[in-house]
Amino acid sequence: MFKDIQKKLLLQYPLLWNTKFVPMVAIGILMHIIFFGLGYIDGTIDFSNKNNIDIISFSIMIGILSVIIIVILWLVAYFKNNALKSFYSKSKNSLFFEWMQIFVICVLLISFYIPFSIGKQLHQRSYYSLEETAKRCKTISTADIFIDGSFSDTEIDSLASGLIDSQGNKIAQTDANYANEQDIEANTIDSAVALRYKDHIIFNNKKYDQFSLLNRNTFEFSVISREQDSLNKIQVNNWLQNNNEGEIKKLMADYMSLIREHNLATNLNATKWFEITYKAPDFNEFLYIQPYLKEFETENSYQYNDYETAVAVPYGENKYSKYFVQQDILKDKYDIVADAHTDAFIEIEMILSFLYGAFGLSILIFSFRVTSGKSWLIAVVVTGVINVIYGIFTAIAGSSTMYFYLILTTILGILFYFFLIFFNKKSLQLSRIALNLLLWSFSAIIPIVYFLTMEANKPDYYRLDEYKYYESPFYEWLKDHVVEMVSLNFILSIIFLFILSKVIRNWRGIAEN
Repeated sequence: MFKDIQKKLLLQYPLLWNTKFVPMVAIGILMHIIFFGLGYIDGTIDFSNKNNIDIISFSIMIGILSVIIIVILWLVAYFKNNALKSFYSKSKNSLFFEWMQIFVICVLLISFYIPFSIGKQLHQRSYYSLEETAKRCKTISTADIFIDGSFSDTEIDSLASGLIDSQGNKIAQTDANYANEQDIEANTIDSAVALRYKDHIIFNNKKYDQFSLLNRNTFEFSVISREQDSLNKIQVNNWLQNNNEGEIKKLMADYMSLIREHNLATNLNATKWFEITYKAPDFNEFLYIQPYLKEFETENSYQYNDYETAVAVPYGENKYSKYFVQQDILKDKYDIVADAHTDAFIEIEMILSFLYGAFGLSILIFSFRVTSGKSWLIAVVVTGVINVIYGIFTAIAGSSTMYFYLILTTILGILFYFFLIFFNKKSLQLSRIALNLLLWSFSAIIPIVYFLTMEANKPDYYRLDEYKYYESPFYEWLKDHVVEMVSLNFILSIIFLFILSKVIRNWRGIAEN
């Protein structure tokens, strides 16, 4: 079938035939389908954490190797027949169309990770709806108060910290308090260490110990906003303060049903759990429940809480009781499902990275196509030499921006030199080298100018009263619009290449003789 299609293209659309566009697009689409399936498999979640599937590294390695092999075979077939020699089209836009075909092929080949990521996220979303996920995450999050939730910082004791005097008057903080006036960041840290915190909290006008249940935090999931998370914590604290045992028991029963549903280990039941943690009215004599089992830990078991320092434990005593529940696995697995619902399928930064990658690869192929292998290789050597020399100059000068100024000047010089040769129709071999260098570098002009503008407006002094750099509105605007700049640069690069392709078509050096 492909032979018949290629034969028809050869007779009617020789440019499509020469680039092998149809079979390469078919191969690219097939790769996307395969990697979508691999991503869907990789998105499998084992809530018991006993049979986890992780094929992302293997899939990416296979994808990279496949792309390398496919590109090599494609280029061998593509370079067999030089359209510029055999059947050079009279169309003014033929060169641009040829580059567009190369670009589309490159995009399809190198972007195999996108369908992999989408397939993985779709599978992770499919376990529970957004509403059900939020409901289950709320149960796991609030139950953490009764398992191993971290403790919140209490209020700063202003008197003990020397911020106010015994009369309640504020004590002025001067630079003399600091040991090293030159190091603002170190001063900030030192002053924070010197602060003293109260050993209690106040909730609804009642005092509780800093290590009571009412000062414990919930676990944050992305499907629960910070505002809702705070409300959930206040709700549980109200249950505790008002001795609403029914709601606490219901929460524990709902949590235990999740443990049983996912076949997770525990030596607790809801009744015993309530008995060892619900110690009204102060709620500071509860037993600490171990939230993990060493034989079934996840790689994130220790990131949720510092088990050794979360609470002061007398020397020689253990923090945890004999009771345990695999809370860390519930957190880890439902965190994955929650993130799958809240994360975008594709970030604009990822799209731009693949587009620029395909753009760069297509330009390398296109430049080889429109010049010659010899001039292409010479241009590679020249590029390497220029970068080494400029790197040495930059290191000697000790300036972080000199390299970019030198590169920008060189690119503009190459641009001027190529068009000077083009209009004068001289130095054929040098113009080919200049064309290669120009094609490889013109798209970097705007990003370099943007970066240098940011550096020129970069803040260079602290606001001592705020302990941070002062940033001008223009600098903040530049920082906030990097993605827009990169997107605009991509569009302008294509437009410039469209214009340049017409120049190349009329370039004397495009013919071999």
